[in-house]
Amino acid sequence: MDEDIPEAGETVVCKVKQVLDYGAFVELVEYNNQKGFVHISQIASRWVKNIRNHVKEGQIRAAKVLAINRERNQIDLSFNKVSGHAQRARIEQWKQLKRCKKLLEVLAKEQRKSFDQVWEQAAKPLLESHDSLGQAFQSIALLGEEAAKGVEKPWLKPLVEIVKKNVSVPEKKVKGVLSIRSRQPDGVEVIKKALKKAEAKDVEIFYSGGGKYSVVATAPDFKAAEKKMDKAVFLVSEEMKKSGGEVKFERSE
Repeated sequence: MDEDIPEAGETVVCKVKQVLDYGAFVELVEYNNQKGFVHISQIASRWVKNIRNHVKEGQIRAAKVLAINRERNQIDLSFNKVSGHAQRARIEQWKQLKRCKKLLEVLAKEQRKSFDQVWEQAAKPLLESHDSLGQAFQSIALLGEEAAKGVEKPWLKPLVEIVKKNVSVPEKKVKGVLSIRSRQPDGVEVIKKALKKAEAKDVEIFYSGGGKYSVVATAPDFKAAEKKMDKAVFLVSEEMKKSGGEVKFERSE
């Protein structure tokens, strides 16, 4: 067995190669397609009458490593010890890493260098300051060279350029509803003025009827989006207070 193997307890990504009545043989896609086996008792959390109702050849699944038997050259795995949420997250992490490696391959080709060179001089320094390459690339897409500290100089500008061209910054949205009342004769104008102050903070506001306004704050992460929302609501409230108006805010799911 290759020495590059997973550890017991690790969650790995695998491709189902063969389904039999007593279990499924898989390949560990992150470990040189080494073979693994999932016994029928580890296929699902409930009783399995027909294994093919639960797993199919060609599927990409996340599995937990139960045991490694070097003498028998076998890795025993479990599907039922990985929750649906954990499985989706683990597979997405794997896909993200594949996309990042593809970008690094393109970068290496453009610079006429080997993949090993770009990995050692650009990818490894990023992994020292970020949890994953995907996170590093998203930070670079947002902040540029500031997020690429440690990357060796010859790679810095080309890396930032290719990331900015190919990696989109994920957007998180925070939503809420403002209920606004004004007793002033020119109440409509007063409300418009207050809402304009909020919109200046890069939030979207839509009238939904009955004195209610839907507010959407968008940012790369929830914390930043919440800050935008809080600032916008504060500005509306302060402006309406000047004329004796009333403001209520409720966060939406």
